[in-house]
Amino acid sequence: MSLGAFSSLALCLMALVFLVGHGRVASAEAAPRERGDGFTVCLPRNAWVIAGRRLTGGSGFDYHISQKLADAMDRPLHVVWYENELEEESDPVKETYAMLAYGLCDAVPGHPRSAPAVGDQDFDRAALPRWLGMTQDIDPDTGLLKDKLAGYVDVQPIAVTQGYMRSEVGLVYRDGTPEPTGLDDLNARSLHVQQGTLSGVIAMMQTSPVDRAAITTHNPSAGFLWEVESGDGTLAIVDDAAFDSHLKSNPFTTLRLAQWRHPIGMDIGVAVLAERHDLLKALNIVISELPQPDVIHIAAEVGLSYAKPTATELTPSLTLQMLREQR
Repeated sequence: MSLGAFSSLALCLMALVFLVGHGRVASAEAAPRERGDGFTVCLPRNAWVIAGRRLTGGSGFDYHISQKLADAMDRPLHVVWYENELEEESDPVKETYAMLAYGLCDAVPGHPRSAPAVGDQDFDRAALPRWLGMTQDIDPDTGLLKDKLAGYVDVQPIAVTQGYMRSEVGLVYRDGTPEPTGLDDLNARSLHVQQGTLSGVIAMMQTSPVDRAAITTHNPSAGFLWEVESGDGTLAIVDDAAFDSHLKSNPFTTLRLAQWRHPIGMDIGVAVLAERHDLLKALNIVISELPQPDVIHIAAEVGLSYAKPTATELTPSLTLQMLREQR
């Protein structure tokens, strides 16, 4: 189980949760576009309350925040929609490094303000996700068009702006059952978790031995809460945005989000190449000037459980000791 497998999104993400295996063509090609006066962001194509492609424009919190940022900088917004299928092997931080290094976009919203997720990394290359509008070739076997995968690209250091939201971890319970007030209030009920995620690690570290023995683990998946709801599960731990997205896709759900939040959260910012100092400065200015009532209104409109960012510094690497002590 890896502590580095989380993101808001995040995890966001951002996750929700919001998690490397894609094409494997070895060489990095030239950037697919020339930078102009516009502001181009990479956003997930189908991330429900976070972002989503529509026939006209887009939807979701990050989409509307991106539009606000573009307007404040007096630049037209352009969006590159990428595939965001949540898989056990996927890594959104590496994909962000790849998209920015490739020149696919100027910025990637939804990036954790975490020290291990910015700057230089211990990997030199990262794989690009698929995106809408990528180059296509004719498949010699079928005669049909297929995506020309760019594969791995050489990465560059990235930086992240100040936060515009905060990703938090909460408990989900079934309607008609007692609402839990924390991980010490499970009442012998099995807790459903996604292994390899921050919320999963928290659950494993902070539940009692008796409750830990009753934990039900799942592979990370966008359908995690559907699995819980279609089974006999009455408790689950997820990031708030994951529940919000489930509620958006299933308004008749019997699952409810408890009021309890774990103290370990993650502020979320916008990732850019570290060398783009002017863009980073401009984004920090407009984010700091975003009217809070407007941000809260956007969150309410898209169905996101919004939390205001709280940290002025990047979150350091999480340690097992921190996870044991933060309750």
